[in-house]
Amino acid sequence: MLLALEIVASRIVAPYFGNSIYVWGSLIGVFLAALSLGYLGGGRIATRWPTAGPFLILVLAGGMAIVPIPRVASFILAAITQHDYGPRANALLGCTALFFLPCVLLGAISPYAVRLKTETVEGVGKVAGTLYALSTLGSIVGTLVAAFFLIPALGVTTIVRLLGAIEMSLALLGLLWLRYRRFVAGGLVLAILALNMTWGERPDGPTVIFAKDTIYHRITVDEDGSYRYLRLDRYWQSGWDVQAPLRTVFPYTDYLHLALIFNHNLRRALFIGLGGGIAPSRFLHDYPHMQIDVVELDPAVVDVARKFFALPSTSRLRVYTQDGRLWLRRTPNRYDLIVLDAYLIDTIPFHLATKEFYAELATHLVPGGVVASNVIGALKGPRSRLFRSIYKTFTSVFPSVYVFPVEGDAEGALQNIIMVGTYMPHLNRREIMARAADLERSGIVGVPGYGLDAATIYSGYIDIKDVPILTDDYAPAELLSSPP
Repeated sequence: MLLALEIVASRIVAPYFGNSIYVWGSLIGVFLAALSLGYLGGGRIATRWPTAGPFLILVLAGGMAIVPIPRVASFILAAITQHDYGPRANALLGCTALFFLPCVLLGAISPYAVRLKTETVEGVGKVAGTLYALSTLGSIVGTLVAAFFLIPALGVTTIVRLLGAIEMSLALLGLLWLRYRRFVAGGLVLAILALNMTWGERPDGPTVIFAKDTIYHRITVDEDGSYRYLRLDRYWQSGWDVQAPLRTVFPYTDYLHLALIFNHNLRRALFIGLGGGIAPSRFLHDYPHMQIDVVELDPAVVDVARKFFALPSTSRLRVYTQDGRLWLRRTPNRYDLIVLDAYLIDTIPFHLATKEFYAELATHLVPGGVVASNVIGALKGPRSRLFRSIYKTFTSVFPSVYVFPVEGDAEGALQNIIMVGTYMPHLNRREIMARAADLERSGIVGVPGYGLDAATIYSGYIDIKDVPILTDDYAPAELLSSPP
């Protein structure tokens, strides 16, 4: 029960604080602290009231504390997000507010049960061992069932209600067995009230037309007039104009076409990260001779891209649902262009940002091939450390690296930054602008404002002395994404 709640808890918190190591550290820490207090309190209460009635009331209280969590989460976590105490404190405060009390009550059950089942001092070891073995076995089953089946099948709110309802039902059946009719009647009323007050999905907002919890994300699709947006957890991922599908909504997708400056003879491309499929769909439209492979971790994201963002179904566009690095390790394919679009603001899959991974990318490029990576970060200032570390890692593999900030040289502001890496000789600004003009003039590239995008090439100094090269052994992405 408890570990199933912990697995589900990560999906409750993720839309507000992401799915970082800070979130998981906070969840584990809060659950363990609450369990410690629960064990202590449960033992003392059991010594004072060593009867089944108070024990079952405690079980009932535990279930009633679980049921309201999804309903109150939207208010508590939104308030914490609005104040913003920092990535560590936000996660710790949110997890404490939502899960500490239920975990204390659930933790008190085990020592209480040991006391009730123990008849002699000599038998306490056997009783404790048996009950804790059964409890651990139940936790294993609950964890696997919740993670593998329930979250994608039922959604977070339904699972939490189910966990609370099971806990309350067991308590009420026990009270009925003991013929504590008054307690049964009162507990039943309270249980029904608790379930009725918390019935319904978590509110996602009036513009949401689709919402689903998957084993990786909470996916929501928002619609505002003719514009449709994809969000994974709390991160905006894709934007699309339903009435004008080729109109750019998020400008960074146009910047990915800057890769053609360094190799315009593209026949085969790989996208790692799909989102709504806006970028690969545009490449498919603009370059009719291009074969595109897309690797996306979450199959539900692929379904959403096809249903809500008109991702084409064609033999020229093949989508694989797998981890990007694992797929690269298994495929023999080599590409003219690899686009890496799998990073978020403060939660990145670190294994897709290490020196070893970039080296693996390089082995899948044809001679003259290009890698374009979309990074959300800052060029300078206290929030620039993650980008500068990724840049340092990228340049340790690719000898020629170009940086295109989508919002220009915005001092210290978070923005999309496109990095282009290649093994070809380095081009200067004048050569880049000339090639961009030739691509526009010849009609090879039809992106509006292509020359203006190319003109944002960053020629300033990027300080990399105080940031590490990210490796499989050491990649403190969450630490680097937080201001020092």
